[in-house]
This record gives sequence, C-alpha cells and structure tokens, in this order.
Amino acid sequence: MAEGTNPWTRQIRKGSTRLAVLQLVSERERYGYEIIAAIRDRTDGALEVAEGNVYPALHALEAEGYIASTWREVESGVPPRKYYRITTRGRDHRSMLVREWKDFAGAIARLLQGE
Repeated sequence: MAEGTNPWTRQIRKGSTRLAVLQLVSERERYGYEIIAAIRDRTDGALEVAEGNVYPALHALEAEGYIASTWREVESGVPPRKYYRITTRGRDHRSMLVREWKDFAGAIARLLQGE
C-alpha cells in the first residue's frame, strides 16, 4: 500500500481483500504469495495488499469453509507451498459478495453524479 494512503482508503482496500482472494482462487488453485502478486498485477498496483492482510483472510475463509487447502512440494529442496482452492460454499459466498459489491459501487456512482 502506498505510503501516505489515508485511513479511509486503507479500510476500503482491506474490505476488498476477501472478495479478491475468493475471485482468484475461484479461477484456479493458488498459494499465498501468488495471490498477493496477482492482486497487485491485476489491479495495476491500485490494490496492494500486505501479507499481514492476505494470510489472516485466507485462514478465516478456510475456517469458515469457503476455501480449502493442500500442501504441495513444488520441487525438490524447496519448502512445500500451501495451495488454496474455493469450495462450493465459497462459490456461493463469492457470488453474494460480487452482487453486494456491484450494488454498493453502483449506489456510490449514482451518489457522485449528483442531482
């Protein structure tokens, strides 16, 4: 996250982490750092999330049954990576979050248009 970002912007970004994670793992299985990099890359850096936000989100989503994980050895001599995938329950939750996000973004867009 850019230095000097105001607290309100940080809250918006923090609140979007859960949806971003669910979106990315709904496309294919991913590991933690890969999720962080994909969020940064796909948003052209506008949504830069720290490990301190992504890993707690991953753990919470897994505890709630929205994602599941497996450890995989990628190559010899490299520590195994924990890969996350979305569950059926997670797909439903993601769909609900997408609807809510679009409704909210549309409402804010209408508000900003004025009378």
